[in-house]
Amino acid sequence: MTRTTKWVMKGIAASVALGLAAPASAAVTDFVWFRVAPIVMVWAANAAGTTPVVSDFVLLNSGSGTAGNDIIAGNVRPVITGSMTAIPTALPGAGYSNVEFITPVAGGAFTDNAPVGELDATDVLTAITLDANTDIQVATTAQQHSFYVASNAPFDIFADTSAGVTTVGLGAVLADVSWSMAVQVAGTDAGVAYGAAAQDPTAGGGSISAATDLSAFSPAAAAFTGGQRTAASTGTILDHSVRFTVSYGLNYDLSMGTGTLTVPVTYTIYTP
Repeated sequence: MTRTTKWVMKGIAASVALGLAAPASAAVTDFVWFRVAPIVMVWAANAAGTTPVVSDFVLLNSGSGTAGNDIIAGNVRPVITGSMTAIPTALPGAGYSNVEFITPVAGGAFTDNAPVGELDATDVLTAITLDANTDIQVATTAQQHSFYVASNAPFDIFADTSAGVTTVGLGAVLADVSWSMAVQVAGTDAGVAYGAAAQDPTAGGGSISAATDLSAFSPAAAAFTGGQRTAASTGTILDHSVRFTVSYGLNYDLSMGTGTLTVPVTYTIYTP
């Protein structure tokens, strides 16, 4: 083999070697991630009485059995059930009373003229036939208050009445104020429709407290234990909302006398 041929062969070998080398490259590795926190939105009225307004936006990233982290300043003001009217924050004036007469015998027909829910001079009552059980009671229908909740996760609600009862003249304590809670999954209140894509949050192991009076919540205790989120299918906040309604009554006896009673009840969203 001549020298020229050897150089040609070396050149071919060098070319083959270069062809087998890994080519240079550039790459971009991207990462996409989302984390959705457990969220509970509570709405009704705000402090000014405007409705409907979400006044609590709670993140359930606190420890289990503790209050969630509310990132909206201020609190929800409930509405009178079936309306979008914020509950009063001051005692009504003189002439107002919640007391209504009842009788299991005859008579005692009560006509509740405006303002409805009050016993006042505009109302009419027929003569009452007495027996051993005839008594008076406080009208609980005038004390039904509601707030609305939308969530993407189960939640608990604690009630707190530890501030106690403030009375003027009336001889009553927390145990004299009856309490019950109910959940309405869907409906329309004063033109505001809710719950079209909601589900009962008590399902899946949830429950409402069996308490019958406000003394059960001093100190604070669970009024509602969640079993599942309120949101059932695709929808808006209103679609995912359910209504919580609380009914209060006064187990009144004539021996308690006259006067007024005020109890602040605070409902707080807790992390299950």
